[in-house]
Amino acid sequence: MAVLITGGYGLLGSWLARDLADQGEDIIILDIVKKDFDYLEPVKNKIQFVRASVMNFPRLIELCKENEGEIDGIIHTVSVMATPEFWENPHSSLQINIMSTVNLLEAARLFGIKKFLYVSSGAVYGEFKDRAQETTHLPRPKDLYGAGKASAEVIGQQYENHYGIDFRCSRPYFFFGAGKLPSEMPHLFTNLLGPLESLPGLRLEKGSQQRLGFTYVRDTARGTSLLYTAKNLKRKTFNIASEIPVSFPEIVRLAKKYSEKPTDVEIGPGKLFPRGETLDISLAREELGFQPRYTAEEGMKEYASWISRYKKKM
Repeated sequence: MAVLITGGYGLLGSWLARDLADQGEDIIILDIVKKDFDYLEPVKNKIQFVRASVMNFPRLIELCKENEGEIDGIIHTVSVMATPEFWENPHSSLQINIMSTVNLLEAARLFGIKKFLYVSSGAVYGEFKDRAQETTHLPRPKDLYGAGKASAEVIGQQYENHYGIDFRCSRPYFFFGAGKLPSEMPHLFTNLLGPLESLPGLRLEKGSQQRLGFTYVRDTARGTSLLYTAKNLKRKTFNIASEIPVSFPEIVRLAKKYSEKPTDVEIGPGKLFPRGETLDISLAREELGFQPRYTAEEGMKEYASWISRYKKKM
């Protein structure tokens, strides 16, 4: 049996593939491009790559038919992030963020794939003063990105109600790390982490007073894989994040500390966007056994080492 991971060569998807393959799972990666990551080398014999778009419903049906009876779960990571590209083309972005989920849920329904894990976002909570918890903070998104994620969650929950699909949902928060260069990441991360790649002209109009629960991607992947493999769950939705918020200036300081040729970052006053600092992960700790293993500095150090290796291969 295999796990189908959409966006399996993306930042989170690739580490999910590594974690689950390490546990003995066969992996089908669905993506539009294949990438060569050193951390996937030890498990390459466990991975099958399928080049396809999550928006191509006929191809998804064909894939499920080709592997009928062999796929026991889907992890859906594909999403248009809250970047300038999202805001410039909300129609296309929301089509991908919502309808791709519908496409995959429908494929699961048609082919009897019983387990479905949707990677949502802490953005569904909007802005909050305390740490948002799954049972005490209802989704109150403050932008279209968060609204799209919340919509996909509700649709998945109703597929569970109507068709018996085991729908699970992880809500990660501002993860970064090995798997994408700063220059390949959304605007926020490009500018905060850009010194690791010695990028010039790094600037954010606002943000010097903002702190967020920046999480190293290996922690995000481990928490999500724990949710995927868990049995007899009392609840289906979990926050997966670092409990320790870190300021934008501190992230820049760490990026410069571990850069071979650091560059400067200019950050304007105030907050860049409406988000709470971090999420409450007490439920994930209690029910999944999840606890982040990386501090922001430890994650930055490992990320810098990966960037150095990756750039030498390019």
